[in-house]
Amino acid sequence: MTDALPSPADVSRLFTGESRLQSWLDIEAALALAEAELGMIPRSAAETIASNAQLASFDTEAFSRLAARNRAPVLALVETLAAACGEDAGAYVHWGGTTQNIIQTGRILQMKKAHEALMRRLGSIFARLATMADESAFMLVAGRSNRRQGLPITFGFKVAAWVDEMLRHEERLRGAQGRVFVSQFGGALGAMHAFGNHGPALNVRISERLGLIPARIPSRAALDHIVEYLQLLALLGGTCAKIAQEFYTLMTDEIGEALEDVADAVGSSTMPQKVNSKIGVRVIASATRLRGHVAAALEAMQPSHEGDVSSNLVMYAVIDEGIPLAYELVTSFDEMLGAVKLDSEAMRHNLEGSNGLIMAEKAMMLLAPHIGRNEAHHRVQASVKRARKDHCSFAKALASAPDLPDSMDRATLEAELRPESYTGQSEPMAREGARRAREAADRLG
Repeated sequence: MTDALPSPADVSRLFTGESRLQSWLDIEAALALAEAELGMIPRSAAETIASNAQLASFDTEAFSRLAARNRAPVLALVETLAAACGEDAGAYVHWGGTTQNIIQTGRILQMKKAHEALMRRLGSIFARLATMADESAFMLVAGRSNRRQGLPITFGFKVAAWVDEMLRHEERLRGAQGRVFVSQFGGALGAMHAFGNHGPALNVRISERLGLIPARIPSRAALDHIVEYLQLLALLGGTCAKIAQEFYTLMTDEIGEALEDVADAVGSSTMPQKVNSKIGVRVIASATRLRGHVAAALEAMQPSHEGDVSSNLVMYAVIDEGIPLAYELVTSFDEMLGAVKLDSEAMRHNLEGSNGLIMAEKAMMLLAPHIGRNEAHHRVQASVKRARKDHCSFAKALASAPDLPDSMDRATLEAELRPESYTGQSEPMAREGARRAREAADRLG
């Protein structure tokens, strides 16, 4: 699945000058053809415009010279395209349009292509998470809170929680598509002055041709939908970074429950034994950078009046940098999930290192029906302190506590307090997480 997916370089190319120029030409073609359908310009002119709106035959050198001279790239595009179409058809290029109609909608087209790649990448991520959840459904590990051992769980439960979170990201991204990928084609200020009564229908037809949703009020000053999308990407990046940070911690020598199995990876230049994380650290760093782009976007969504280029320039820079960065992040995350190897023996060793203390809650719940929950808590807490002081097993310390029920002898306690007997619903939750992840992989693949 991964081999067929676009690379980060592929997505970055969607935001190059050439790609941007082709998106503008696509919009000029859609504008002309939609206007011809409504009788606003001659059909023959529209067809000529559309046939010349291809980067392969477009005079990019003439365009670059004009853009450098007049510092108005869309005007340079219009004049270059009009010259290619000839005097008759060229007169109808950009009929009633304005620069920001082209630039804003062009960026949305680029974003939509990147979004499609990102959703496919999520499919690959879900496939990897499904495999990991299944393979570790019974893999015993210490569940930790506040960086301390709490209760035994299976690693598959941990993965199932990640799946659940990632599914919410998928849901949010799907839900935002109708708001984000819109065509803002309303003329100079958005009220469709030059289009007359044809304006609303024209906006719909252009959008249909471009595969976008027509903005109900195509205001140039409305940028919230772009900010929303960047925020959603940052949220997704936050989850990816959290999971990467988890593995980064589990890779420490003192824990050793996971490692990145990267072929030909070598150690530090001065400490050859120390093979550092190569992929997870990129995920963490990229997520931090992506959140910074959201802050800039929030500032840029406050243009003055009916539009302001000073805001647009910031927003376009955030799009061009932030969206490829988000795709690079999820690609690294996908790669990391494929490289991570779990060490079940290290998990067991770390869990047993507590000498049974990780089973304190179960001990309390065993005693509670006989002596009450609060008294059981006091007895267990005292036994925990005794086990630590005497460096003995928790079961031994608890068995020596006074006034225990006759059924709570040491042999019984040792049998009852085995960690594998107290993982809650870890295994079924892991299986359910794997099932849901496979469904998502199929849906997105």
